[in-house]
Amino acid sequence: RAHMGGVILAVGVAGAWCAVALRLGPRLGYVDRPDDAALKAHLRPAVPLGGVGVFLGLHAGLALESAFDWGLFVASLCALTLGLIDDRFGVAPTLRLAAEFGIGVVLVVATDTTFTSPLAMAVGVLTVVVLINAVNLFDGLDGLAGSAALVTGLGLAWLAALRGVDGVIPLLLAAALAGFLPFNWHPARLFLGDNGAYTIGTVLAFATVIVSPDGLGVGWLIALVPLGVFLVDFVATILRRLLAGKALFTGDRSHLYDQLRDRGVPVKTGALTAVAAQALFAVLAAALDGLSSSGLAAGALFGVAALILILLWWGGFLTDRATT
Repeated sequence: RAHMGGVILAVGVAGAWCAVALRLGPRLGYVDRPDDAALKAHLRPAVPLGGVGVFLGLHAGLALESAFDWGLFVASLCALTLGLIDDRFGVAPTLRLAAEFGIGVVLVVATDTTFTSPLAMAVGVLTVVVLINAVNLFDGLDGLAGSAALVTGLGLAWLAALRGVDGVIPLLLAAALAGFLPFNWHPARLFLGDNGAYTIGTVLAFATVIVSPDGLGVGWLIALVPLGVFLVDFVATILRRLLAGKALFTGDRSHLYDQLRDRGVPVKTGALTAVAAQALFAVLAAALDGLSSSGLAAGALFGVAALILILLWWGGFLTDRATT
């Protein structure tokens, strides 16, 4: 029953904003129309302002629980603002990447007790950039990224409980996403938008550090495991584009969820598959965390990563659609 008030407030604030955004978004010019069949899978216009609700719900819940964190607030606000500009006007890839690194710096500075060396700081900044892009790349179908992120939040909160630390931040992120998802479930009326993907990626990067009080070691690598589907799709995208000789910043319709759709998997089933996979990754993280030594955990972790890459290759998921 811990943090129940914050959970209820996060769900309510996020849901209330989403209801308002459906009317407010078009007046502000925030409408995502399916005008690019090569890249967009949705069939009707939607409002890409769900990230604002997630942001508001999360920080309202944290304030109620006396867990408000100014560093996280500033970093996630920067991410939200970048996404809102990108959703409305578009931002050049190089400028967007530079801004993402800036957000990473803000977050590292905000968690200065963890990043105690230049290498750790660099890893922290890079983690923010990777997770922002990983969540954004995975946000391609109704209910997909939001439901996967909700399970990730619950998984990180569970891992925090196993480690004896407070997992209120990932828990309230999951709660805010619960308020958003009814509007995003297929057929979606509301999208996370870039503003939501960038915000969620930033918060998840912060959460992995918060639940890893021993610093950026094996324990932190294990905390990345509940983000499994985001990271698997991100790595698969990088490898697939490199193998196809394509630019890394070129959009396409060959993501894991796109290829599942090509194989006849319905949108809702794809989202539920991501939920199930993310739940398995959360269980895996808990199991790895319970191993007797960090060396054994690291070996098991890299073994699982290698197995996943082999399965992706064997299943044809590293082949670009344009080359088939």
